Amino acid sequence: MMKWAGLDQLQLENRFRQLPAPFYQSVTPQPLKNPHLVAFSTEAAALIGLDPCQASAQQLSEYFSGQRLLNGSDPLASVYSGHQFGGYTPQLGDGRAVLLGDIAGSDGQRWELQLKGSGKTPYSRHGDGRAALRSVIREYLASEALAALDVPTTRALCIIGSETQIYRESIEFGASMVRMSPSHIRFGHFEYYYYSRQPEQLKQLADFVIEHHYPHAAEQANPYLAMYTEVVERTAQLLARWQALGFCHGVMNTDNMSIIGVTLDYGPFGFLDDYQPDYICNRSDERGRYAYQQQPSIAMWNCVCLAQSLSGLVKQADLEAALQHFQPIYAIAYTERMKLRLGMLGKTTQDGDLISRFLQLLEQQKADYNEAFIALEQALDGEIEPLTTLLAGAADFTPWFGDYVDRLEGNATVIMAQHNPRVILRNYLAQQVIERAELGDFTDLARLYGALKTPFDAPLSQYNQATPQWGKNISLSCSS
Repeated sequence: MMKWAGLDQLQLENRFRQLPAPFYQSVTPQPLKNPHLVAFSTEAAALIGLDPCQASAQQLSEYFSGQRLLNGSDPLASVYSGHQFGGYTPQLGDGRAVLLGDIAGSDGQRWELQLKGSGKTPYSRHGDGRAALRSVIREYLASEALAALDVPTTRALCIIGSETQIYRESIEFGASMVRMSPSHIRFGHFEYYYYSRQPEQLKQLADFVIEHHYPHAAEQANPYLAMYTEVVERTAQLLARWQALGFCHGVMNTDNMSIIGVTLDYGPFGFLDDYQPDYICNRSDERGRYAYQQQPSIAMWNCVCLAQSLSGLVKQADLEAALQHFQPIYAIAYTERMKLRLGMLGKTTQDGDLISRFLQLLEQQKADYNEAFIALEQALDGEIEPLTTLLAGAADFTPWFGDYVDRLEGNATVIMAQHNPRVILRNYLAQQVIERAELGDFTDLARLYGALKTPFDAPLSQYNQATPQWGKNISLSCSS
């Protein structure tokens, strides 16, 4: 039975402080001016046993704007590095976030609470350590949306707005957000100690990760190899879910890759509107390194970078063998996710071909990716018009549809309804919410958040519609 607590009763620890001082520096959050509550996730609160009835707007604003600290909180910012757009940056770190501490949930899972937008840290470089309201709204919505879609992700507890002015492309208001994850350790943490030639610290970090996140690896002949093997597997599984849903991360630098295989750091992300395999959601990505179709290969490349960092602890041949698991695990997981979206139970030799042909139809017709699955489901229920409107113009549609229907067994639409979201976080929806929120109106934010919580059974509404032409395939900057 869950034991609920109020904000004053939460008791944090900070297990990251088990590592020695070179891994981090203590930081005091810098308070926001006149903070106010913008949004609060009761689902995320439940993970840490926080009773929403004992978390007033005023308390949340005080604790998560930098004015007060939770019991046991001992804030720190950690140092890491990373490959950014393929080039190595020797030192990065928590430049606009501090780790407040961690707490056990009702199921024993520990959650780290990280305050994002809390002001300058020793790793802010030339930044102000603040976050714009628009960027934390996007991360808040994306975190909770992907969680509802059963995609491993960091979670978002709340957003605090303020009257603190910050400058991005123009003057904006600063905000903060509480991000939750079992761990915020990135591939880039390991890279930092490898490239700065600190093998003892790298080993300490690996031991810490194994102890707290891969304890079963400690029982293997080489715990570091066992850890790496599972990181590769989790990353491949994560990418399969991204691709099947049409999710684009936008900035798959190694410092944005989670060591526990969850979606981390939402910048210029996006879901596909029209099916465009070469879609780039990040306008800073001029060469398309992180285009939608590139994401699986980039994830594997990032795993190569992690392998290099672990080369002092694991034989190269063993690392290479573990890395070879990525592609088959990804391919199997992706195929299975797509089969569920298409309602195809069991297994036949033509499954991969049917999926590829379907995607070719979508690309030829510039069809809306997620709408096409819903239209296909409707067609199987006898309502053929939405599907023919999308795809009948393609010469190969009729033979594909015949082969597809012949492949089905059982009640395919039941499976499809469980795996084809009626609501996804389209960028134009997020932008509309942000524009209202910047005017001080958070009702649309709450309404969209409510729809995203139940993506598979959301009632017909404005959120079920395909993206209008003016809002398609929006490209955002890294400041988003």
